[in-house]
Formats: sequence, C-alpha cells, structure tokens
Amino acid sequence: MIDHPRILVLFGGATLFGQERGNIEAISALRDKGAKILCLIRQDEWSNHVAPALSARGLSYLKVPYVDPGSPRRWRSILLRSPIQFIRANFAFWRISRAFRPTHVHAFNPVYVLNFLVSLSLHRIPMVYRMGDEPILHNWIWRTLWKFVIWRTDHFVVNSQFVGRSLMATGVIPDDITVIYNAPPRRDPYLSTSLSLDDKPDVAIITYVGQITELKGVHVLIDAFRIIALEFPNARLHIAGRISQWIGDAWARQLRDSVSADERLRERVVFLGDIEDVARLFSKSRVHVTPSLFNDPSPNVVMEAKQQRCPSIVFPNGGMPELVDDGIDGAVCHESTAQALATKLRYYLGNPEAAQCQGEAAYQSLTKLRIPQFANNWLEVYRRAADGDASGVKYSSVKTSHEPQI
Repeated sequence: MIDHPRILVLFGGATLFGQERGNIEAISALRDKGAKILCLIRQDEWSNHVAPALSARGLSYLKVPYVDPGSPRRWRSILLRSPIQFIRANFAFWRISRAFRPTHVHAFNPVYVLNFLVSLSLHRIPMVYRMGDEPILHNWIWRTLWKFVIWRTDHFVVNSQFVGRSLMATGVIPDDITVIYNAPPRRDPYLSTSLSLDDKPDVAIITYVGQITELKGVHVLIDAFRIIALEFPNARLHIAGRISQWIGDAWARQLRDSVSADERLRERVVFLGDIEDVARLFSKSRVHVTPSLFNDPSPNVVMEAKQQRCPSIVFPNGGMPELVDDGIDGAVCHESTAQALATKLRYYLGNPEAAQCQGEAAYQSLTKLRIPQFANNWLEVYRRAADGDASGVKYSSVKTSHEPQI
C-alpha cells in the first residue's frame, strides 16, 4: 500500500469555476496528507487564473500544451486544428512522468484525458477520475471518448449520489465508485475588491453566489424576489458573480440592466461582481439560494453557506436535494418556479429565529456529509487505486461517504 502517493494532475482548466475549485480542494487535502502533487496546466498566456490559485495553496505545477477545444459545438476540430500541440502535449507527459515518477494520475475532464490520449494508453499508471458532472454523451464521438475514460480509469470519485447513478448508467459498476461530497473551497478574500454590505440589524440579505447564467436560474430568483419585495421592505438581494464585457456575459449584462431599469428593484437588488470574500457575505445573510434549473450535481456554494451557518434554498434538481434536509437545515422547493421559491423566501424572511436555527443545523450537517473526513476519504481512494490491478481488473471500495447508498 502506498502511503505517500505521487499524483500527476491533468489540470487543463483556464478559469476557476466549481469544477476547478472542487479539484483544488481534493488535491490540497491529499497534499496535506503527505502526497506529492504536480499539476499539468495550460501554457497559454491568456490562461492566467489557475496558476495563482495553485500557488496560493502551495501546489506545484508545470505548464504544458493543451489543445484548445474552442466551442463545444466545433470540438471535432480539436486535433485537426492543433496536431502539433497534441504531439507536444504527449511528449511533455512522457518527459515529466520520467522525472516525477507518478504513482497515480488524477483527471476530471474528458477533454484533458483526450489531450494525453497516447501517453495514457501507453503508461498504465493507476488513474483516479473525479466526476463533478454527468458524463457528456450527446454524440457518438463523445461516447467513444467516454468509453476510453471508463477503460482507463481505475476508480471514480463522484461528488453526489446523483452523479454516481449517472455514471452507473454508462456501465461503471458500484464497486468502482466512491461518493465524496465537496469540501467548502478555501478562498482568498484579498484577491477581490472590498465587499460593501448593508450591516443594519433590520436588513435581511438574500444571497446568490455563482455564475450569472440562464441555466443557473438567477432570473427566477429575481422574479421570486419581486413577488415578495413589497411584503418585506427590509429584504435585500445580493448577487455575486462575474459580469464582464466578454461576449459570454451578454445575458448577465442584460439581466443587470433590466434590474437597473426597474424602479421597484434597482435599490434593493445589488450585483456585487466576482468576489472572493464569500464567507463574510454568507455570515451576513439570512438565507442563501441556489436556483439551478438544470441537474446541478453538487454546488460548492451550498457547502460554503453551511460553513457560515447560513441555510440554503435549492431547487429539486440533480444532486442538490442530497445536500439540504428540507425544513431542517434549509429548504428544497417542490418545483423550479419563482412562485415556489417566493414561498420559501417568505418563510425565512418572516421567521428570523427559524432561519438562525436552520443555519446552525446546516453547519452541523457538514459532519453528516463527512466533510471532516474529506482528506482521509481521498487518501483511502488513492491507496486502494495503488493496490488495484493496472490491467483493468477492478477492486472493491467504500461505496459512499454519506448515506444513502448509491
């Protein structure tokens, strides 16, 4: 059994979203348990978010070529557009592997696996794959790539029972899956602009933190707030998330502009921008809301809210109902609508004592979700992966780190 794994991480992300933050927490926990970590990150000049985040956690990295996937709709051009990048990437993997001598590979995105396809086929180093989302299977080429991921992976770690069930639907057996819920990501509050909040004791803050996109349901939250705004004049809605001039933020800019044009909302709905001092925001909030309209597997922000004793309202989609015990440490809406969300908001705004009680229960629920054992759970996975047969024969492992079972 390997007590101190040497882990080569395929970290091709260009920015910091939930997937990247979740994996940083996992590999940081492994490092704290004695593992040696080396991340392979993008060498592109425009990719300037990941390296500082890794450095802030004391994680080592090397910059290597990654083929640019471009638009997901044009992904067939990945290799055709950059064959030289693909060759250089696999040569870099071979060279770095000889020097670093990894005992494991850590992967979390099929495109990053594709980037090192040749090296991963030739080097049978045990690979652990962290699944933070459902598999991408919408056409035959993605399905073929996913079959390679399954063949090459020695063990899967999923961040919710929901993702585990999705994984089993593609042919992975339960013994090859371990559920480890996301640990609240550590953030550096000094990396963002100063956070100005209304600290008046009679103000009740409703908070959203995350990407400001249509699928994340931010517009539904604003509609719900509009429904209860007159009834609770002391309520404020704070929305934290990036709104830039990038074309991908056009929908967010439109939403912000529509709120600014609404006399009822412009003084009560605050767009905070992209912030890192999330802990302070949650500590001042009456309730947190994650109104995702898609099957959100396991949002990091729910765990961050729990850590600050703030209850969460979620929609009944994906893995979110696994994280919130309805009426105990938060609320699960019966449907993904503004009316259903307004009903839950009305309860928390009208019952501050209940919100405080549920916030304390939310903090205690981190123990039920086995977050204090997060690092040990990850280390156990890597120890078992080292004992598995690299030829592809699987082994039995702990099925889950939280009940109920998959």
